[in-house]
Amino acid sequence: MDNSVRTILEYAKELVKQKVTGAGDCISIKSGDCLYFSDKDVPLSELTEKNVIKMKPEEATGEYALHKKIYDAKEDISAICHCHPAWVAPIAECGIKIPSVADDMTQIVGRDCKTCKNDEKAIVKNLRKRNSTLVKGDGCITTGRTMNEASTCVLVLDKAAHCYVGSAVLKKNALINFFEATLMNVVYKMKYSKKNQENLQNEEGN
Repeated sequence: MDNSVRTILEYAKELVKQKVTGAGDCISIKSGDCLYFSDKDVPLSELTEKNVIKMKPEEATGEYALHKKIYDAKEDISAICHCHPAWVAPIAECGIKIPSVADDMTQIVGRDCKTCKNDEKAIVKNLRKRNSTLVKGDGCITTGRTMNEASTCVLVLDKAAHCYVGSAVLKKNALINFFEATLMNVVYKMKYSKKNQENLQNEEGN
């Protein structure tokens, strides 16, 4: 079993353990000139080695073609998670954004996470300068330099969505301002996570 297949199986198991999965999930890795996908028709909870698909980018269709287009638009990433966390779903369905409600969201996701319509062009556009987007009626898509980074983003989004919904009900939204959110995200990416992600890229690839 090569490292990319092993990585997909490992993180599929972790996402299921963290209860951020749902119908239609698909995670992928770009390694060399090939793409590796979890079979979109198989729940991550049931994923086995035979359900990890390896293909050339030009062979990708449907959900897999969407991942391919995201990779083309973001040359610095090597992993994508398209997941359906329970707390994210209602926010995505409403077509609103999750603002900066916690430090970890600000550092890992950025100052907010917007919702776009369920359309390839809209999704790719929303992800060009961001590592995540909510998709109306279809969960969230996160990207990362590694699968560790992309999957962590899913966990953080689910937590942030939970906090946002809860604070909205209580009418006590304590948001991080635009300048602080932008600065925290830049510092995190440039200083704290760069070396760690470089090490993980070596471990997750072939």
